[in-house]
Amino acid sequence: MEHSFWYNKWGLNQVGFHLDYVHPLLERNLALFQVEGVLKKQGQVFIPLCGKTLDIGYLLNLGYQVIAIELSEIAVQAVFNQLNIEPEISDWSAGKIYQSESLRIYVGDFFALTQQDLCSSGEKISLVYDRAALIALPEGMRLEYAQHMEKITQYAPQLLITLDYDQTVAGGPPFAVTTSEVEALYSGAYPIQLIEEADIIEQEPRFKAKGLTSFYQRAYKLK
Repeated sequence: MEHSFWYNKWGLNQVGFHLDYVHPLLERNLALFQVEGVLKKQGQVFIPLCGKTLDIGYLLNLGYQVIAIELSEIAVQAVFNQLNIEPEISDWSAGKIYQSESLRIYVGDFFALTQQDLCSSGEKISLVYDRAALIALPEGMRLEYAQHMEKITQYAPQLLITLDYDQTVAGGPPFAVTTSEVEALYSGAYPIQLIEEADIIEQEPRFKAKGLTSFYQRAYKLK
């Protein structure tokens, strides 16, 4: 998708995809990775296409280091404003970096991010939390995205959240991603476990008004 699409969305504050609460699937399922020893205190969680999600503050409050990337500088500024943190701002090869002691957000194109960028502190990524990145991309970009993610995170475990619905009735973004597509994208690198599935159409009046009768949300553990 063109960068201008997302710049316009944030510039016009057309961010109906933003949740004004911590994602329940994160709250309920983060413990799976803690119990298995994948995610320890002070571990690094990577959030691609983070927007201004409140999940960042939630993870910071639990003691984790958070690294993220987001195309819109407006969204990144909103994250630090929400947290009441004055960021240090510097440049990187594809944009800017906003950072504080426990939070580093790259402003720029996800596909320009490198393994060296993510591991600049010497620590590896403990967990990828993909709450809204895969579903923000059209089908033709998802394989490249998945392969780039695996490369730059060195196959770090993932908590992946997807949506699935009839795209002949309503189009994306967010786009529909089926379980079979998740398996096609990731099964070569990870065992995949579906850990939650629910039809949330009654909680999504915006999509119900478009004529959808179901709107499935799924959470997967990739490890």
